[in-house]
Amino acid sequence: MVVTGACILGMTSILYDLSGTSPVTGAFFRCLYALIPLVIVVLVQRRRPSAHPSRGRWVAKAVVAGVFLGIDLVLWHEAIHSIGAGLSTVLLNLQVLFVAILGYVVLRQRITRELLTSMPLLFVGVALVAGMSTSLTGANPAVGASFAIIAAGAYAVYIFMMGLATRAAGRTGLPMLVSTAATGVTAGLFGVVTGTLDLAPPLAAQGWLILLALVSQVVGWLLVASASQRLPAGNIAASLVLQSASALLFGAVLLSQIPSIVQIVGAVLILAGVVVATRQPAVKSPTPTVGKRTEIKA
Repeated sequence: MVVTGACILGMTSILYDLSGTSPVTGAFFRCLYALIPLVIVVLVQRRRPSAHPSRGRWVAKAVVAGVFLGIDLVLWHEAIHSIGAGLSTVLLNLQVLFVAILGYVVLRQRITRELLTSMPLLFVGVALVAGMSTSLTGANPAVGASFAIIAAGAYAVYIFMMGLATRAAGRTGLPMLVSTAATGVTAGLFGVVTGTLDLAPPLAAQGWLILLALVSQVVGWLLVASASQRLPAGNIAASLVLQSASALLFGAVLLSQIPSIVQIVGAVLILAGVVVATRQPAVKSPTPTVGKRTEIKA
């Protein structure tokens, strides 16, 4: 489920580029257009007799998650302007490490040997996919790198808090609806303050933003949120690195952007890293006693 969601999220950057809007405008409208489908999901989930939300404070967790996703979207795009998309993408995937640390500090989730082993594969793979030629260039390269690292931290908080919110709520629709609204408000406020929010984008751009909302904000993140109820936070974070690899595939299919051999190797390393990170150690079954053998035969 989380692998499928991560692969779908690989379309995010492509659909955003096709919209031709500013980062804040794209973030605001993808959340706005996602609200109606998410309301429908909430209504459908309410009819299920098995869905019984707990009395935990999931609303606050979902709001915090949405605010931090808004911060992530804004800062990451600002980092792209300063240090390029390649290095920004590499630094953003520090979220794997940050999520693992959050899981250990807050929930005492053990940082597994498999997750630690996967990190070199994931980071080298992302670096190859993004392009090794990217360097710290621009007017404020240090500021751009700082923005990317802070964005990675904000993204990690979003992943972690959404896991807590969906577990507390006992369902995915309500937390996703609340967090999406919080993300839209955060991006919208930033756009109003900086004057970068376009409230009337062209009709063609709105079509791409509607598709972005349905594909990424609704389908992709609902799948990830559903999986976050059952998997450790570190596994979710590692699997989300697949976005970088799936973006290559969608770019080739939708935009005829043929990946290089180096990028293909990077995608393979990312896939290998996800496999290693999510692999469960084999549990040896206890050796049955003689008495139990006799009982089974009888």
